[in-house]
Amino acid sequence: MRLIKLHIRNYRSIVDSGDTRIEPLQAFVGENNAGKSNLLYALQAFLTSGTGGVEESAFFDTNNPIIIRATFGKLTSIERKRLRPYLLGDKLIIEKQIRLQGDRKSGKIKPNAEYHGYIAKPKEWWLSVEEVINHDGQRPKWEQVASQHGILDYVKDESGKVTKSSYEAGIRRILLEREDIEFEEPELGQTQALGLQPVLLESLPSFHLLPAITDYSDEIDRRSSSTNFRRLMADLADRILRFDPRFQEIEKALKTVTALLNVPKAGEQREEGQERLTILKNVEEKLKEVIARLMPSVCSVCLEVGIEPTREIFSRGVSIWVDDGKLTEVVMKGHGLQRCVVFGLLQAMILNQRGQLISTPESHTDKIEKDERAIILAIEEPELYIHPQMQRLIYRVLKDFAMTDQVIYTTHSPMFIDLSSYEALGVIRKDSLETGTRVCQCDYGVLDEESERKKFQFLSSFSLEKNQMFFAKRVILVEGEKDVIAILATGRELSLFSEFPEELGFTIVTTDSKDEVPKYMKLLNAFCIPYVVLHELDGDPNSPENLKIRSLLNENKTVELLNNLEETVGHRGRFSRIYDAKKYFENSANIGDELKGVVRQLFT
Repeated sequence: MRLIKLHIRNYRSIVDSGDTRIEPLQAFVGENNAGKSNLLYALQAFLTSGTGGVEESAFFDTNNPIIIRATFGKLTSIERKRLRPYLLGDKLIIEKQIRLQGDRKSGKIKPNAEYHGYIAKPKEWWLSVEEVINHDGQRPKWEQVASQHGILDYVKDESGKVTKSSYEAGIRRILLEREDIEFEEPELGQTQALGLQPVLLESLPSFHLLPAITDYSDEIDRRSSSTNFRRLMADLADRILRFDPRFQEIEKALKTVTALLNVPKAGEQREEGQERLTILKNVEEKLKEVIARLMPSVCSVCLEVGIEPTREIFSRGVSIWVDDGKLTEVVMKGHGLQRCVVFGLLQAMILNQRGQLISTPESHTDKIEKDERAIILAIEEPELYIHPQMQRLIYRVLKDFAMTDQVIYTTHSPMFIDLSSYEALGVIRKDSLETGTRVCQCDYGVLDEESERKKFQFLSSFSLEKNQMFFAKRVILVEGEKDVIAILATGRELSLFSEFPEELGFTIVTTDSKDEVPKYMKLLNAFCIPYVVLHELDGDPNSPENLKIRSLLNENKTVELLNNLEETVGHRGRFSRIYDAKKYFENSANIGDELKGVVRQLFT
């Protein structure tokens, strides 16, 4: 199962996100405070039971509900069978609605959540508890109905009786096991989808969020049991350690410590050597004497020492030490290493969930392989505190993970963008508070042919700088590096900017040749990123190549050079090397009025 579409309304800065397509490896980019992280936290709220941590402050408009609608596709055969009554075609569509309601007891306003989804009822009335009641009245004879339709063996409880609850449980089993059941057309249910929330959540992907934390200590906070580190440590004890033959030694030791420190419970039989420490009895007697002087009615005092079970010991009592030349606890390391440790812990937890972290008994592994729950890994700014040379390595890890599961992340780094995978990118904008956060995406097929796409993918793979176009407010498209040098030198000469055009909100992107310019224009048009093209006409204004560039402009513009850059600046022949262009424009005398006029137009 994979999340393929997300629609969010009234959550934080999101008034209405529109339908947002989600790819196996999905990136979201945008300016600070545009609302990128809100997409991840809305998804977390959707995939978490109850209100998902949503508070009143998360409502953009407190008079309306938060609505998060998720569409899941790519279901396995097991998932399709289990969720058959709730599928619309081959998709599972679930909507979570969170409303603010008054609490009768406290009088306070609190969020309340419900899941809604499409439900297809079985055509046979006796395969629905609701329809049985409609057919036979409020007190149906459940056993008689089951016997008449040959399903008695399915609906009996442990005592052999048939009740409403046992009938309902048996119907769920029938719908899962039998292939011959026919259903009506699915309708959007007005009551909670799939019955109880736990049933729903167990069917959906598990969700792991790595937030943009600044310190590893946030992850190992002993007060929290929900961080990635704490969840992994609990899993180690709960799922892995018990497979070790010596695990029982830990359990026995904890039992002994509990016995040595505490009074036996009523009816408890203790082995020799597990009698409670005598000194504790003496302490209790002294405490009773002291307290009884102040409160004569006190007859006795008993100390009880709580010993945490193995799961809690590992969840709260484990720290990590790392030797990177000096062995110290990881909280003493730099933020970059801390971030890598947390990222590694998250990967380990996912491997553990897949049954791949260690070798376990075959029965355990087989169970995971037969019905493996999908995983959604969400990351805020994976580049945070990571050295640039490491960022591409981590990006590769994310791509590998997305081969089997799903990764959704926000980023400010071109290192985590693949220009050729344009359909897996969402540009986040918040033009005003009233319109809120919106997602702009590019559909498949913007690059016309597969051959065109492959060629573009090959050429763009040589320069990560081209990815910067998705982070730009405005783009200047040029053919080559020599054009960039001319624009930078002239812009500085005119004092349009001190060093780089990003000071004005512009980013220069080289396309490598005139033939490639239209491909970049198509992508910029699709993502609604404004741009201007420095268009060299090469002495033939009406050539097919030049006409194609003009036809794709939409509302953007070109600044045209009748021939090429060299002729415009009075240079004889083409610049043979980039170095030659740098040396030429190093001399401000070579920056003439015509070039100055061209550059002014580019930045107008």
